[in-house]
Amino acid sequence: MKELTEAYRGGATLKELARRYGLHRSTVDRHLERAGVHKRPMVKMTPARVAEARKPYEQGWSTARIGRELYVDASTVCKTLKRAGVQMRPPVA
Repeated sequence: MKELTEAYRGGATLKELARRYGLHRSTVDRHLERAGVHKRPMVKMTPARVAEARKPYEQGWSTARIGRELYVDASTVCKTLKRAGVQMRPPVA
């Protein structure tokens, strides 16, 4: 799984790697652990990060784009913006 560890070290997320290799996230996590890879800490959506996400969303950015910028999943951006009272746009098909 050298390819997997190199991809993770290159910035790929556990979720991306799981999808790419057809594995579960916990399986990817175990492979990285066995390979001795130091894992990145989980990124939390603090009030400051929510404020950081709010402005581009209100300027028309997608939650996916904001998530890539903040290193979190689009669903995380969406949930935290909703909790912050941001009026969400309808999803694009």
